[in-house]
Amino acid sequence: MRSDMRGLELGTGSGEAVAAFDEAVQHFLEYRADTGGLIERAIEADPAFLMPRILRAGALLLMGTNTVRPMIDAELAAIDALETPRNPREELHERALLAWARGDLRQASRHWETIIARWPLDILALRSLHFQNFWMGAAPYMRQVVGATVQHWDESTPGYGFVLGMLAFGFEECGEYRRAEHCGREAVERNGDDMWAIHAVAHVLEMQGRTDEGRSWLAHPHDHWNDRGPFKAHLWWHRALFAIENGAFDEVLNLYDAHIRPGERFVSTDMMNAPSLLARLEFQGVDVGDRWERLAERSTGWIDDHVMAFTDAHTMFPLARTGRTAEAEAYVESLERLQTQPSSYVAEMTGPYLLPVVRATKAYYEGDFRACVDLLMPLRAALQPIGGSWAQRDLFHQLLLEAAIRAGDWPNARLLAQERIAARADNGLNWNKLATILDAAGEKQAAENARQRATTLAA
Repeated sequence: MRSDMRGLELGTGSGEAVAAFDEAVQHFLEYRADTGGLIERAIEADPAFLMPRILRAGALLLMGTNTVRPMIDAELAAIDALETPRNPREELHERALLAWARGDLRQASRHWETIIARWPLDILALRSLHFQNFWMGAAPYMRQVVGATVQHWDESTPGYGFVLGMLAFGFEECGEYRRAEHCGREAVERNGDDMWAIHAVAHVLEMQGRTDEGRSWLAHPHDHWNDRGPFKAHLWWHRALFAIENGAFDEVLNLYDAHIRPGERFVSTDMMNAPSLLARLEFQGVDVGDRWERLAERSTGWIDDHVMAFTDAHTMFPLARTGRTAEAEAYVESLERLQTQPSSYVAEMTGPYLLPVVRATKAYYEGDFRACVDLLMPLRAALQPIGGSWAQRDLFHQLLLEAAIRAGDWPNARLLAQERIAARADNGLNWNKLATILDAAGEKQAAENARQRATTLAA
């Protein structure tokens, strides 16, 4: 048997297969579009080699959509048919994969945790656990697990920078921005192709209101990430957020058209990025043209695609925004059926979180702003279990604020705007919203003061 570049035993005697697998893992961590070809090369070198198939099935599951379920099932069948003995680590990887494939994210995470406790240099298990913690909203655990594991690594360990990038994101989601930025920038210095570390630093800059720095951090040519997978659209989404905060709305629309609107393959990150950006633009009074209509045409196929809770929280936006009443009702009914079958993490989240969020979104676009406020107000500090980041979940806080304004609920609207200012006093958009609310409430001088603060921040 041979070992990978970090000394972990692999169930193959082929040096060619190991070399291809090591390169595939590296490219997977860098979100490179050629990862699949490297996986195939490893399998061709040794058809009985388990770990490349584990990686390929995991990459398919990360797409977060049942449209690739036939490919996932085919890979699982191929894995099951392998008669090669598994070593203990590989066996745990297989168990984790099977739990993940049936939607049991907690069980999958326990298997990955067992792996990294015994083999802390297993970067594939660490990355998988990191992502599932993210999609379950477990930010403290995301920080703790990587923080414990990195103590077994050092600068000489291949892939050390990737671990720093994961640690950076865990720190950021826990509000430890100084430590997050330090780790993230070091990771990028070690490997400028580490998109997750680039992403972690972008989050820090977003959460601290360092808009100009954020735009500079992501100021790449439009073809910069052409050799990467779908995650590249999310980095362009972050660049668009910085542009929104600077009022550069034409730039945002150009970024949407060039990089963010779904392409031929429509995956979960597309369903998160695109509706979120269009809604945020409209909350600022921007005309987005027919972009909602084109997105809704693609979204109708997601009505029963309940793979990721955070994706499900977005699917209603294009359906309700374009007045697709039948499809919107069908989507609610699909979630209602799902919650009666709590066989997956998504199903568990449906009753307490997803249905209120989805019904609130539907109510907002149907003009029932009071219902939207009533549904979202109790949840505004409790949405972490649906997954995603603070920056991403801010969509629902913005939706709630807009609903309160449109409902004429000035006390709650003022409270919500002031909560946003307490968190981001450097954000001119928040001060402008407060000015609008104060004007409507008849507090003209306070409104003028808020507007002046927004103007000062924009200067």
